[in-house]
Amino acid sequence: MTTLSQLENALTSHIRAFLTDHFSNDTIRKYSFIVSLVVCLFYASVVTFSMFTAQFIEKLHYSQMNINVIGGMMSVGLYLSLPFLGYLSDSHGPVLLALTGMALCPGYLLAAATFNYGLSYIYMSIAFLMIGCGTSSAYFCSLLTCAKIYPERKALSISLPVTFYGASSVLLSFLFQIPFFKDPVGEVKVYMIFMLLAVMYLFVGLLNWVASCIVTIEKEIVFNKQRDETREPDENTSLLTANFLEETSHEKKFKQFLSDPTMKFFYIAFFLLGGMLELFVTNLGSITSTVGANPSSDVGAQVSVFSLFSTLTRIVVAFLNDYLSSAKGNMSLILISVAVSTVTYVLVTINYSNLTLITAMCGVGYGSMFTLLPTLVATIWGVDILGSTWGMFLSAPAFGSLTFGLFYAFEFDSYCDVKINNADIHSFMENYCLSFTFALFSLGIATSGVILFLCWRLDWSRRLK
Repeated sequence: MTTLSQLENALTSHIRAFLTDHFSNDTIRKYSFIVSLVVCLFYASVVTFSMFTAQFIEKLHYSQMNINVIGGMMSVGLYLSLPFLGYLSDSHGPVLLALTGMALCPGYLLAAATFNYGLSYIYMSIAFLMIGCGTSSAYFCSLLTCAKIYPERKALSISLPVTFYGASSVLLSFLFQIPFFKDPVGEVKVYMIFMLLAVMYLFVGLLNWVASCIVTIEKEIVFNKQRDETREPDENTSLLTANFLEETSHEKKFKQFLSDPTMKFFYIAFFLLGGMLELFVTNLGSITSTVGANPSSDVGAQVSVFSLFSTLTRIVVAFLNDYLSSAKGNMSLILISVAVSTVTYVLVTINYSNLTLITAMCGVGYGSMFTLLPTLVATIWGVDILGSTWGMFLSAPAFGSLTFGLFYAFEFDSYCDVKINNADIHSFMENYCLSFTFALFSLGIATSGVILFLCWRLDWSRRLK
């Protein structure tokens, strides 16, 4: 047994012993699934990032480029850590991910201190790198726990935690707008919110830790069956053999996945689609002050609209996906989602007057993307290595968000900032500054749809027959 497997067993042995002594396996499985879903309701604080950027600019004097560096580091933490975390979970269980999420909850403490003492954006970038990594660890732990509890219903067992994560963004965005979290001039109390989130991440991390123990319990049951069906040497040798077989099988399947040519095309498509949708969330503050007939500064309202439509879409798409229960239906929904996202960015390109509609449509595209794509990955490459495969793919939007976000920031700082501060709003509208940027982004999203369609038509559809 490897050191990490020994660590996992040591960290969960007392909890597993208590649960198996007092409850049946079916009961443990059911309540672990429920707790994992509930935990997802508290982890989407990163989606509310745009609610704080106005004060970062006003009180900390950060530039739009600084904001995108912070947002990029958050995306790096959210996504670039997942290939390693996913492989770790598949090989040794999701418990280690829950512990990682708890260990990184001080990220919000650093963010609170940086804001309170007016420190450099470098410190805020480090804080949000930790926040992103901690969030992805905890959320991915819940997602993989749910997927491995009910692998036979992968459309629903994957879609539901994604949906609850989306609901978290709605819950938190509305919560942060109540008077208790506002100062006398109506601005959000950033320091108070960051301190609250630090405590909340620690508490729900403990719940996540307990819920994820079911995967280790299930693994023990499988190993015992294997041991009973074969020879029966001493207990330690059996466990060593079981672990060796599992790790060998996982390694073989992962190597086959890496050698699949369509994996690379999927990665490129997700780089374009995920990266370009992520930058909308990160830069919603500046987009709100730029796009539409009457640019405003009510970022909180737009964050709420985005979160609400993202969540509603996840709910609808989750049940549609489960109802259709076919890879072809899943792929059709993905292409519709890409089409909606493309139209959304075309509307930004032409400076469509209704920003709320644009934000809602972007929420639809964003929510459906993160609900449908993991189901497609599980269908093509299997649930048993979902942590490794989906974790690797999630590094794509991290690179994409950082790349396209910095490009957006350069364009915005070069062509938009001066115009926004111009008192002549009509002159600003005549010289709309985001047309070229979002025309390129629209083309990129459409290209991602073409890549996915060709992969389906030329390979995946034949493979799944």
